[in-house]
Amino acid sequence: MTPIRIVRHVVLQRRQRRRIEGSSGLHQFLRIVGVVMLVVMLVIVGMFAGSVSAVASAYNYFTRDLPEPQEIEAAEENFETSKIYDRTGQTLLYEVIDPIGGDRTWASLDQMPESLICATVASEDKAFWTNPGFDPRGIGRAMWANVQGQQIQGGSSITQQLIKNIVIEPEQRYVSAEGPEWEDYERKITEILLSYRITQKYSKEQILEWYLNTNHYGSLAYGIEAATRVYFAKSVSELTLSEAATLAPIPQFPRMNPFDNPEEARKRQGLVLDAMVRAGCITSEEAVAAKYEPWKLAKFTERFDIKAPHFSIYVRKQLEEMFGYDRVYRGGLRVYTTLDLALQEQAQCVAQTHVRRLSGGDEAAIIQQAIDGGCEAAQYLPPLRAQDVGRDHEVGNAGVMVIRPPTGEIMAMLGSLDYWDDSIDGQFNVTIDGEGRQPGSSFKPFTYLTLLAQGNNAAHMFLDVRTAFPQSSGAPYVPENYDRKYHGPQRMRLALARSYNIPAVAALHLAGIDNVIRTSHSMGINTLNRGLDYYGLSLTLGGGEVHLLDMTYAFSVLANNGRMYGEEIPAGQKRTGFRELDPVAILRVEDRNGKILYQYSEPEGREILSHQLAYLMNSILSDRQARWAGMGLNNALELSNERPAAAKTGTTNNFRDAWTVGYTPQIATGVWVGNTDNSEMKDLPGLRGAAPIWHAVMEYAHQGLDIVPFTRPDGLVDRHVCAVSGKLPTEHCPTVSEIFIPGTEPTERCDIHQAFMVNRETGRLCTVHTPPELCEERVFEVYPPEADDWIASLPEESRPSVLPTDYDTVYGPSRSDAEVAIISPAPYSYIRGTVPITGNARGGDFNFYRVVYGRGLNPTEWFQIGPDRGEQIHHGVLEFFDTTGLDGLYSLRVSVVDHAMNLREATIQVTVDNITPTVDLTHPIDGSEHQIRPGAWVNVNAEVQDYSIDRVEFYHYPGPKENEAPPDLQPFAVRTVAPFNVNWPTQGGGQHTFYVIAVDEAGNAATSERVSIYVVSRQE
Repeated sequence: MTPIRIVRHVVLQRRQRRRIEGSSGLHQFLRIVGVVMLVVMLVIVGMFAGSVSAVASAYNYFTRDLPEPQEIEAAEENFETSKIYDRTGQTLLYEVIDPIGGDRTWASLDQMPESLICATVASEDKAFWTNPGFDPRGIGRAMWANVQGQQIQGGSSITQQLIKNIVIEPEQRYVSAEGPEWEDYERKITEILLSYRITQKYSKEQILEWYLNTNHYGSLAYGIEAATRVYFAKSVSELTLSEAATLAPIPQFPRMNPFDNPEEARKRQGLVLDAMVRAGCITSEEAVAAKYEPWKLAKFTERFDIKAPHFSIYVRKQLEEMFGYDRVYRGGLRVYTTLDLALQEQAQCVAQTHVRRLSGGDEAAIIQQAIDGGCEAAQYLPPLRAQDVGRDHEVGNAGVMVIRPPTGEIMAMLGSLDYWDDSIDGQFNVTIDGEGRQPGSSFKPFTYLTLLAQGNNAAHMFLDVRTAFPQSSGAPYVPENYDRKYHGPQRMRLALARSYNIPAVAALHLAGIDNVIRTSHSMGINTLNRGLDYYGLSLTLGGGEVHLLDMTYAFSVLANNGRMYGEEIPAGQKRTGFRELDPVAILRVEDRNGKILYQYSEPEGREILSHQLAYLMNSILSDRQARWAGMGLNNALELSNERPAAAKTGTTNNFRDAWTVGYTPQIATGVWVGNTDNSEMKDLPGLRGAAPIWHAVMEYAHQGLDIVPFTRPDGLVDRHVCAVSGKLPTEHCPTVSEIFIPGTEPTERCDIHQAFMVNRETGRLCTVHTPPELCEERVFEVYPPEADDWIASLPEESRPSVLPTDYDTVYGPSRSDAEVAIISPAPYSYIRGTVPITGNARGGDFNFYRVVYGRGLNPTEWFQIGPDRGEQIHHGVLEFFDTTGLDGLYSLRVSVVDHAMNLREATIQVTVDNITPTVDLTHPIDGSEHQIRPGAWVNVNAEVQDYSIDRVEFYHYPGPKENEAPPDLQPFAVRTVAPFNVNWPTQGGGQHTFYVIAVDEAGNAATSERVSIYVVSRQE
């Protein structure tokens, strides 16, 4: 059997046994390495000792197509650049060429420092100077490792790497995904033989010079001279030891370079320096010094003509993942992308135009100049508010993403206003780069979607009032609305459409932070992966970083009625719980001969949300009338001709980010406006910062497209609900129609609108003593106590009709001028301790009077207070009522008896409260530190429990808590209803002490423990 047949036989056996459990890795190693080494040794021995037929046959077989060694000298002239086109295939976006291009400088070995030569040899092929072009032991080690992973690579000498890089065709350099095939073994043997021939013909110095001048060093740098200029802006002869050790390992892993992965590049530099020490090139002290030498990196710039640069580079990186660096840069690929270049150019010019007018200047002139310059989309920019015209909002950058939802194709990607503008770090792609940006309220749909998926409905009522939400950290979270106002009861539809913050936090509190994050991940958000403990209730207001591409892609799921379309992520790159598809940027890839290497034909689809759930969200986000109260009429989220469009704005703290993400069934667009350095803009929310760009891009993109409504699925039901509570309406409710997923319709009747009998003269609640002719039915809005402060803050004419708290006493049984009356305590008042009961007990034929009490409104048992008394009383003390041990509603009665034993009586009801409130100052934390800065405040929060609180008084004085409070100290704030918290603006450095006093309706008072904090200035 010939060596060729032996190798083929072993390869076939290995294929058959690959899946047999328990097969020994050692046996596989010996089998493969043995065969390969056998062939190589037979061939090499045959060259030295004379050929025999088997060896000659093997050698002729493997060398039948070998190029002559001199072809290496011309190899660099024989590559073809790859070209990236727009979706029409007519416009070249980017020719992927060597960035050094025509001014390439070949560096001779004598120009290179010894440190570079030693670093390369020590790290890549320590036997280079003595081996015959390959390293038998290195091949053996690599074969063992590769057998375990079913790949055949590594173990190559410098000479082999040179051959592989410039002689062997790109498509033959890599092992197939299914594992090594015969061709892979054949290629390896061919590589070894050619390396041997090269070594016989050329000196080691020449081979090393070729190697260093033809390597790919990442960042578009081919050759060591190009690499030194790209990374360090100097010539190769000027490299330091630290720099040489940094560059040497890059060819093995081109992405592990100081630009793309500085941390990994630094680690690999350390490994090279250690290898140089072992090789005797440098001392340990020199290695340590080099490891700590800081890099002085050049600023990376693309050096070529390019259209849609952020998108083109995004595509180039995808191609590198698909085909490898060399094939992309030298393989002559023809790449047809999804980009609509006209839309891309309009998105860029309209974003530039809007940012220019937000920077001041003549708005009309700026718009006209843009239109005259070909920016057709600028005509669709909504006019600025009068107060924004000519004002510099200190904004410098913007990003735009446009995706076609039905296919997942990227139509436009604007990563910055100007790729070449270093002042805004223009090469940073804000749509995908970095950790992302906080999205503000544009994240809220994920929260409400999660709540809806849990069985809630769009009619659910939230109270938009001051609310302190508990957190695991101990400090409550007290969110504010953008307009610093509260808006009372809001149905979910209104709360989301108007972007009120407090209902969104309440929704997150109900839905669960972990559940909302999972929803966002499944819909396309690839960030928010710092662990559930990292994110708090501010998440729903955009308290976690996301990418504009991900947000736009996630919203396209809603545009697609709950389905995600795109290209499937390779199995090895999928993450559990995250999206399984990516948006599409490449339609087709051909090789230099026109052979199709990749084709995007039918998009992959995944159902992420039910059609019913997606339609509910589409209905809310496209509800023009619902958002008018928050956004105003004719706002930038409304498209012409009443085209249905769903959209959500977002604004982050201090106006660092302005967002708008929205869609129709045909197009989804996301816009971010801000500053790359995260500096603050001036008074620029999403509605005025990002929404105008979104509006203009959407209007332009929809030119010539039919108006397509969001498709309503079967099964949804419409029901009338109370317009305030969202529950089943009573005869007292205003009503609206809402859409429900079957099974989520409200089952309870409205408890907000309630009818009570009221004395029309006094406006008080009727009692059994009020004349019936004076009582009339009125409908009141009965809210929980936490709404009281909101109601009190409203102008008189805007307040809802609130239920009176007082009962009618004008027509009660006791009047101060009556012969039998209880004057004090007042009816339905709160009392405690020993209370004097004053009133009247007199009249003709008076015999005696007695005072009794009983539990409840109509007691069944009465208890006498004191003895029968024979003296008449007028406006005096009848008895002293000792309430010790009593609690709740009681009736008091005074009875006057004449000599004929006839009775005259007067009765009132009171509430006995002998229980002192419990009060706990939960925030701030004792000993905590707080800074003095503009807008900073300390939340002072008290937890109070009692039957009926009259007020909670908040006190503060400078100094530690051990100091006595000033005797005349007055409360700096008073709260009468829950939540009992206030904001204290940070002021005056040093220690500050807080405490609260809670007083109930009966006058019982309780004082909290004192808490001291430290206030420091920002400089400290």
